Amino acid sequence: MKNTYIIQRILYTLFIFALVVTLCFFIPRIGVEDPCARYYPAQGNMSDENYEMIKELTRQQYGLDGSNWSQYVRYVKNLLKGDLGTSYQAGSPKVWSLIAQRLPWTLVLSVSSMLISLFFGILIGAACAAKRGGMADRMLMNASTVTTAVPSFFIALLLSFFLGFQLEWLPAYTDQNMVSEFAWNLKSVEMVAYNAVLPVLSTVVGGIVSYAQSTRNSVIAVANENFIVTAKAKGVSQNGVVYKHILRNALLPIVTGLGMGLSGLIGGSVVIEKIFNWQGIGMLYLEANNNNDYPLMMGIMIFMAAVALLGNLITDLCLGLLDPRVTVE
Repeated sequence: MKNTYIIQRILYTLFIFALVVTLCFFIPRIGVEDPCARYYPAQGNMSDENYEMIKELTRQQYGLDGSNWSQYVRYVKNLLKGDLGTSYQAGSPKVWSLIAQRLPWTLVLSVSSMLISLFFGILIGAACAAKRGGMADRMLMNASTVTTAVPSFFIALLLSFFLGFQLEWLPAYTDQNMVSEFAWNLKSVEMVAYNAVLPVLSTVVGGIVSYAQSTRNSVIAVANENFIVTAKAKGVSQNGVVYKHILRNALLPIVTGLGMGLSGLIGGSVVIEKIFNWQGIGMLYLEANNNNDYPLMMGIMIFMAAVALLGNLITDLCLGLLDPRVTVE
């Protein structure tokens, strides 16, 4: 992999990130004359001069004084220092601190779902490719058709209704004591695992099928290539053919799928968190949206975009390592 490819990918990622920051800053301000209007106190017996002074102080407190462009320049300068702004919540907490509080709970769902989907997806896909046309292979194709048409949130609603409300095997809603009373002991870990079963299962169903189909198609396609036949004709051992030739080339679409999974590692579970009332970043964003908390909304969107772009960058670099023919074009 050439250094020019790495540099081009990094510069392209930085350009997209700058574009995302710009859009995240200006879009919430479209059609809004004064974002601070809801935070002004009732005028009461105050004079117009005092009331205007209070409004100006409020704008300064939240960094909304001056034109939009001056606010944008100030926001970018603070962002370069790692400051995502100050939330409108009581106590004016920093946006980054609120994200840091909710991030571990989102990672519990997203990381566990991705690892489970990847592990079982590759195993099932490889088995179906080895017995192409068999019953397991046909079942995988049918399951792929169903999961493509049925979104994960619909699966979450079904699981919540039947396993949560009807059978009462698992909690339909997250126990709020799980977050407030969490401690690093076996009891707390068991409580988190128990409450996470349905949310994880909701995303794992489609993830396993997706990785399995990708692995199955990739292995079959690579196994029929001419260089595989040539390697066998040269007397290369079966293990050598599988691990040095088929597996390396079959990993390309799997790595691409994994990169897409990394891209959605944070933002992909917003609806799932809402359905199960899971106190992650998704729920935090919905709360910020309901309260018109612009700094918190922007901070979460920028953080999600950074994770997605980083996932795409890692994917591109891994593809460049696996296949030297990969270029920016």
